[in-house]
Amino acid sequence: MKVIIFDIDDTLIEWKKEFIFALKNVLKKMNYNFSDEMINKINKCIDENELCHTKLIKEQLLSYINENCNINLPIKFIENLIEEQKNCVYEDKNLIKTIEYLSKKYELYIVTNWFTETQTARLEKMGILKYFKKVYGADINYFKPDKRSFNVITKSHLPKECISIGDSLENDIVLPISLGMKALWKTDSKSDKYNTFKNIGDLINIL
Repeated sequence: MKVIIFDIDDTLIEWKKEFIFALKNVLKKMNYNFSDEMINKINKCIDENELCHTKLIKEQLLSYINENCNINLPIKFIENLIEEQKNCVYEDKNLIKTIEYLSKKYELYIVTNWFTETQTARLEKMGILKYFKKVYGADINYFKPDKRSFNVITKSHLPKECISIGDSLENDIVLPISLGMKALWKTDSKSDKYNTFKNIGDLINIL
């Protein structure tokens, strides 16, 4: 094995409840006084957008939100959210130790379903960007589980040389296995079918 392909959210960086404040802060700064119910609905639409499209496009995402929430947010909302979410980070020395160790043994890549700009900034603030060869967001790539989402890796590496690591069973485990890769599922559940782990630090012993 030569290559590790990581997901980010809830894999490398836990998506904490307080990160919802990034969305609230953006709306507040733009003078939108939406209820918590509406904010949750907008957040849900952001998650659901990847199920309806193959790529992450600002205008398309905005249209999906506006149509499904019956509102009229401007494109500046998406641009501000991209900036605000760059601060959705925290200190994790164990993560740095683990990724630094793995980078000495393998080529590390990111395939994520969010904007490359945001995710790159978050990895840098977490202190681990320098260990990755490339970050592929769905704005320059494709949404997982589109099979093309892993083409950015397999065009230069054999699938059997790669392992995908993530928290989504469909996106990070089932899809890459179907493409001939190995996979490690980050989950608290037990599985007789898939290889699993619970904490990012466990990878030092596994890999």
